[in-house]
Amino acid sequence: MSAQHDLIIVGGGIAGLTAAVRAIELGIQPMVLEKESQDIYPCNSRQSGGVIHIGFLDPYRQDRSLMDNIETRTGGDHDPVLADALIKNGWRFLDWLKAQNTDFISFNEQEGYRWCIAPPRALRAGVDWEGRGPDLLLRRLVSKLSNYGDIFCQGVKATSLIMENGTCKGIRAIAGTREITFKANNVLLADGGFQFNRKLFEEFIGGKFDHTFQRGAKTGNGDGIKMAHAAGAKLSGMDKFYGHLLSADAVNNDKLWPYPELDAVATAGIVIDSFGTRVTDEGKSGVYLTNALAKSNSEPPFFIICDASIWESAGRSARIPANPLLEEAGGTVFKSDTLEELAEVIGVPVEDFLNCVTKYNEAIDANKTSELLIPRSQKIMPYKISTAPFIAIPTIPGITYTMGGIVTNEKAQVLNENNMVIPGLLAAGATTGGLEGGRQAAYIGGLMKSGVFGMIAAEEVAKKNDKLDVSKKAIPIEPKHDREQFSYSQKRGLVQFPVLRFLISYGKMFSLILAFLALILAIWLGEPLLGLKAIPLGIFLFFIVGVIGIVFTELLRMIVKLLLPD
Repeated sequence: MSAQHDLIIVGGGIAGLTAAVRAIELGIQPMVLEKESQDIYPCNSRQSGGVIHIGFLDPYRQDRSLMDNIETRTGGDHDPVLADALIKNGWRFLDWLKAQNTDFISFNEQEGYRWCIAPPRALRAGVDWEGRGPDLLLRRLVSKLSNYGDIFCQGVKATSLIMENGTCKGIRAIAGTREITFKANNVLLADGGFQFNRKLFEEFIGGKFDHTFQRGAKTGNGDGIKMAHAAGAKLSGMDKFYGHLLSADAVNNDKLWPYPELDAVATAGIVIDSFGTRVTDEGKSGVYLTNALAKSNSEPPFFIICDASIWESAGRSARIPANPLLEEAGGTVFKSDTLEELAEVIGVPVEDFLNCVTKYNEAIDANKTSELLIPRSQKIMPYKISTAPFIAIPTIPGITYTMGGIVTNEKAQVLNENNMVIPGLLAAGATTGGLEGGRQAAYIGGLMKSGVFGMIAAEEVAKKNDKLDVSKKAIPIEPKHDREQFSYSQKRGLVQFPVLRFLISYGKMFSLILAFLALILAIWLGEPLLGLKAIPLGIFLFFIVGVIGIVFTELLRMIVKLLLPD
């Protein structure tokens, strides 16, 4: 192909499709190259949970609280310029999704799950993405592109960038056995991370590829990253990935991935290797722990060790809980009445295992977990392992996508080793670094990061082509929602509804008062007619009024908890 294109996009995930549709809105006709040929092609965006957030906070929050949250989560290991761009455009991306007729549901009462693309995943183990919110969103965006000609090209794999004097001038690709050259003023790389590339995984992550389970779509080969790097692009944060601990049985049981996650149980208890000793700090987060196991020098198997109290609390706390879904789906859970028996069942040295658990429990009692041979931080509070039955779960680190990649600026433009813009080259989504990962393997939100910078990339191309006209293109400048509503100031939640606040706070007490009044009135009014029979009537009314009032209060509390902020 010899025609000159304004924008070639590599990748048909949320970053690429957002960029494509946004470009069309701005008067630019893009072309999307998607290497997969199936109608409903696999990609991590399609198989995601569909939750839109910024570090598990509402994108409509005020900028300062969102920035502080990113700072805390990453421990400072992020590009503040990129973080600022994410925050300033996160609510814009949400508004844009709504303009695409995207429906949202509040998945639960937690703030980070307020914006879940509907319909959500069912609360059960196993693969369950087809027909869910992200899948339908991608189908809808592809359908929009089809209205503008043959600009969504499937079965076309990008292979290298065309560079002239340091400027990107297009891209080379293959379709079957045919080589194709696309000339372009701008190329956007949005084909995801490198989680399914053995060579890159072992080079940058540092672990053993076969000891990590592919939790996502198995499509991330790092092609965009390799092409950009060959063209002089700078890379960053390539040593971390987003993922969760899974049952080791997920390797052979499709009902055990991508859920249930075992993070909650693992971070409440301990994780040991085949020698019966702890592997790493369990107290930071599940994503951190998953990264640590993937890089561990210890040979599998790894075991999550907990007790009955952890299993009945943290085990049931996740969105798709390990208890009871893990066992229901066929996952292995070893249970024993003593720690000695548990060590023998899982095949680890008994003495070393007992010594490990004993010292761990003593450190918790003395509040000295930071002084353990492998220090245990308390971002997530530990439990003592002391209540039978004692439990061991064979586990494996599951990788969803890599967090590092191409270095970009706030305009989604790719930078070289000297931090200078490579003209004509942009990148978005999991193919980029700078926001997530770092020392704490911080997760900020894959869909939000991808969508925001896909949107920004299209708008930058429009500016470059003098086609960005705010008045004519209806680019959101201010949010449709009142950001103060989500700022968690004095106007938040129930403060806006004083009557509801009163009923929830004092509903049970008020119900008891009404019940006593019913009792007194029944006896007072009934005694002249019924005599002593008025007393049981009054007691009956007391219980009826009380129960109805308490049930009403509980129902009201449940509804409010689902619909309003904490």
